[in-house]
Amino acid sequence: IPLENKTSYIGSDNYELGRKAGALLASELQPGDEVALIALTSTASGDRVRGVKSSLEEVGIKIATEKVNVSNEPMPVKKAMREVLRNHSNIKGVFATTDIMALSAFEELEDQGYKMPVIGADGIIEMVELVEEGKLSGTVAQNPYDMGYLSAQAAINVAKGKTVDTFIDSGVDIIIQGNGEERLTFLQKILK
Repeated sequence: IPLENKTSYIGSDNYELGRKAGALLASELQPGDEVALIALTSTASGDRVRGVKSSLEEVGIKIATEKVNVSNEPMPVKKAMREVLRNHSNIKGVFATTDIMALSAFEELEDQGYKMPVIGADGIIEMVELVEEGKLSGTVAQNPYDMGYLSAQAAINVAKGKTVDTFIDSGVDIIIQGNGEERLTFLQKILK
């Protein structure tokens, strides 16, 4: 949030989040394969897309199409996914800038009889469950709990007159089958 006079930004580096998501998607594909990107219109989303493109281009994976300014709601995402499939039936994977969008894209792909990797970002419970079930290969997860903790810690330091970094990275986790259960346990514990 571009607040005037803010002391620090505490959160994910969205470009790096995108790079990790792109690398995760690329690990499921081959050079020359084509993918679709589905994105919101926001600074964070734009940074994620730039990061994904960077990772994919490094390994020779092509961006067949980008659907930008798609609402983070199921119906617009499913409509965008149908359009992608109609115009780019040879795509081999999808990146969506949020897990909510990725879930809707995944559902549409399943409904259309396609099976391919769909990578999202945020690490929401439903996405992590699909990863653990083996229905999706992975997702990248922000750490909102850490954001809150680091924010409180920074605020205390500022209140004590200490200097804090202008950017405090709360990190990004790659969730794949095998480590998702730990994430689910943690999320369920903090949501009680």
